[in-house]
Amino acid sequence: MSTQLKISSKLPDVKTSIFAIMSKMANEYNAINLSQGFPDFNCSEQLIELVHHFMKNGYNQYAPMPGTVELRKQISLKVNRDYGHKYDYETEITVTAGATQALYTAFSAIIKPGDEVIIFEPAYDSYLPAIIANGGIPIAIKLNTIDFSIPWQEVEKSITKKTKCIVFNSPHNPTGAILKSNDLIQLERIVKNTNIFLISDEVYEHIIFDNQKHL
Repeated sequence: MSTQLKISSKLPDVKTSIFAIMSKMANEYNAINLSQGFPDFNCSEQLIELVHHFMKNGYNQYAPMPGTVELRKQISLKVNRDYGHKYDYETEITVTAGATQALYTAFSAIIKPGDEVIIFEPAYDSYLPAIIANGGIPIAIKLNTIDFSIPWQEVEKSITKKTKCIVFNSPHNPTGAILKSNDLIQLERIVKNTNIFLISDEVYEHIIFDNQKHL
């Protein structure tokens, strides 16, 4: 008699991550791995020394749930310096264990079973399982093939009474496309006077080329 335990997955249709597949192939063929954000430079020596210093001085315990006050203050200052927006570090900033956890936590906080979430394809492969695991229904809209811009007419047609959230990614992974001023104008026009949440994934905010600007 078999003693193997069977696990009932909440995500039976989710396959192996494309990142794992491409990283494996890159290793097999000794190729440059463009599937993940692997930096081609070493960690800052100053950062290593600072981490070493604080670890030796006992800063090894659990941090406050939203993150340490000092870090949240610095994040608030950075956003204000870079974009001119002010956020209260006490009530509007939360530190997470990476962007993927931040996305999952955000989805968990706002999505109820049956809610529709608009995403743009191609999309970062963690969006779909996080939405489905929280009972949401992904509504995929393909980006324009010429310049990977958002087809706003399609977005407007896709809005229903069940639309809970729209997920943006700029600079976009994997295309590198960025939102322009007109995109923000169209977005405001569509969501104005609605209760639709916006989740903005800006993890590559500082990786922009061709004199483009991150809005």
